[in-house]
Amino acid sequence: MYRLSVFVLQFLILIIALTFIFTNPFIISLDIGNLKYSFSSNLLSVVFISFIFLLYLVFYLFFRSRLSLGKYLLKNKYNKIERGYLHFVDAMIAVANKDNKTALKSHKKMVSYLKDDPSLSLLLKAEVLKIEKKFPELNNVYEDMIKSKKTETLGYRGLMEQNLRNQDYHHAFLYGEKLFSINPNIEKLYDTLIFIAAKTKNWNQIVLLSDKAFSHKIISKNDLNENKSVGFYEIAKIKYDSDIKDSLKNILKALDLKKNFPPYVKLHLEIIAGLNDKRNLKKLIKKYWILNPSSLLRSIIIKILNDNDLSEIKFINEIINNNAREEESKKLLIYFAIKNSNWEVARKNISGMIGVNPSKEICYFMSDIELGENNDKQKSDAWIMRAENASIEDTWICRISNQTQDEWSTLSNSGNYNSLVWTTHKMLRQNNN
Repeated sequence: MYRLSVFVLQFLILIIALTFIFTNPFIISLDIGNLKYSFSSNLLSVVFISFIFLLYLVFYLFFRSRLSLGKYLLKNKYNKIERGYLHFVDAMIAVANKDNKTALKSHKKMVSYLKDDPSLSLLLKAEVLKIEKKFPELNNVYEDMIKSKKTETLGYRGLMEQNLRNQDYHHAFLYGEKLFSINPNIEKLYDTLIFIAAKTKNWNQIVLLSDKAFSHKIISKNDLNENKSVGFYEIAKIKYDSDIKDSLKNILKALDLKKNFPPYVKLHLEIIAGLNDKRNLKKLIKKYWILNPSSLLRSIIIKILNDNDLSEIKFINEIINNNAREEESKKLLIYFAIKNSNWEVARKNISGMIGVNPSKEICYFMSDIELGENNDKQKSDAWIMRAENASIEDTWICRISNQTQDEWSTLSNSGNYNSLVWTTHKMLRQNNN
């Protein structure tokens, strides 16, 4: 309303001014050389108004035509983009169908329409080169991709995967780390980097990457503790020969994150033994057995006790004092009773454990007892034969490859990261049945 009022007011002032000029004409005289020109002010007003109108008309036509031309150019540009995208779609469909000839043809047409946007061209070219397995040329495409903000993540991911394929884990990690800094939420990127770090024994990076991933809410608290504990455990192993006290600090960090995990316990006990601290070693053996009397821990403690001359029956009874009735405690006592030729203790504790289908381990215990106590080779061999058909014992098994191994390791023998579980081998169990 305000703008309309201003316009009406300006129009009225203009009408009043023109009316005043035309109703009060006057003569204008000009002397040019020897000639004198006289004309009415009304004529000058008409010429001036005509000039203004003509100027307005020229500007109107100019901007109108320019606007029309701009609309035409814009429409033409969008038509080209549309055609370019259509050829891109055709090319991607051809790539999916492994029709390289059509893909290349559509790619060329796409490039002619999308000259100002090389990102799609690079993406399509990369897909075609993957199918053709032209990996050197593919590397060049990925290098071009990382030069643009639009495609840098695709470029770094492609270069990481290429180096992984070539088992160049050092460069794969460098490109993956750069990609992680740009976008840590890319699916499975964290897991890939952890695997590469493990392959290259870059344990400090596992700790650092896990902290970053947790801060970005990529992994849970449990996964954080799991992976950091692996890092500290491996660092402790490395430090064992060069700085045993630093090794102790790192294994304690690992055990704080993953409490009572037998492989960590094993290294902890080995470090204490390496420090010649038998008093603390005895204390820790008792502590760990109270917390987790398992078959795996039993095998670890047996080795530690044998290596450090701590196999007296008196000390074994001290170890199992708090859980002497448990099966694993009895087995620990039986093992050392046999070792110390204490056949009375061995028979007393094994008597209630034989049953109808004794385990392989019980069969071997009985074989040793019969041979050691009575020198009965026939009964001893009979127990060995029975052991061959006994139930399968637990072992370390890779949950990915299903391969077994005797010792736990961060990378399984089949090359998988943190994939080992202590259980009965399914295939062996099926064959046994």
